[in-house]
Amino acid sequence: MLSFTLPLLLSYCLIFSNGASSHLLPRAGDDPGGHQWLGHDKVPALTQNASPGLEGQLELRFNPSLYISGGCDIYPAVDASGSLGAGLKPTGGGRSGCDKGGNGQVYARRGTSQDRTGIMYSYYVPKVRWGKGNDEGHRHYWASIVVWINRWGCDAEDVTSVWPVGLSFTADHATWQTASAGVTTYEASGVGLDTPTRPRMQIHDNAITPFGNGDASKAFGRTLVGWDSLPAEAQKALGDVKYEHTEVPFIDANFQKYMDAAYRESFYGGLKEDQGCDGGGKTPTTEAPSSTTTAPAIDDPLR
Repeated sequence: MLSFTLPLLLSYCLIFSNGASSHLLPRAGDDPGGHQWLGHDKVPALTQNASPGLEGQLELRFNPSLYISGGCDIYPAVDASGSLGAGLKPTGGGRSGCDKGGNGQVYARRGTSQDRTGIMYSYYVPKVRWGKGNDEGHRHYWASIVVWINRWGCDAEDVTSVWPVGLSFTADHATWQTASAGVTTYEASGVGLDTPTRPRMQIHDNAITPFGNGDASKAFGRTLVGWDSLPAEAQKALGDVKYEHTEVPFIDANFQKYMDAAYRESFYGGLKEDQGCDGGGKTPTTEAPSSTTTAPAIDDPLR
């Protein structure tokens, strides 16, 4: 019969405990800021909760339909109590261990740059890979789309008078590309008139681009939560967490610099806010879209 001393039993228990929980321990550079890590697939999505009033209607009106053409599904980053997704090691295939994100989560926040209005939609994935080597990827990644909008008409409460004029999207962390609103197709939003206002976009690993030739039926809007509607504990956790290779783009500390980096004046082409309120130009422009261009990247200390 085997016999064990108490110290030996405690050692075995410690080894087992460490082994059982090691998959929840991110690399040393990831700091949850005093909050709890949860397995990336154990974080429940928050129910849809757009910001109050007109702002929330606009968030839903332009919520992108996103197609995953490669890499991880979109996952919730935080739960209502402030527990954070622990991410995944960047090993295996690009979708290995992260292909069951379901409806995921999209975090929306409206802001301005150069007195123009845009709505940022941000997505979390537990890992990102762009090659086969173990050093060609990392745990945790945030990607974003900004839909730049303008109003046609005088009624500030008429959500149907607001239309997209341009799109900005992350090609990598802190690197933005931009395109005019006409480079992609749109889906109806169900907010206001039943007209297509939700841009179809796609993400492949770390890069978002306008929707190409994929299966449009697989592009859909993720469950939306507005920044102002996030539970206080979730807001605090997203503000406190420090990732080694990415950062939360829509928290107070980061939001404005990302909006400024994403903005391009040529989206508006001389349009006035409340275009047509003086009696002319009452509908969005139908000019041919310009080609996709790269916006200036912000300083990136995370590389």
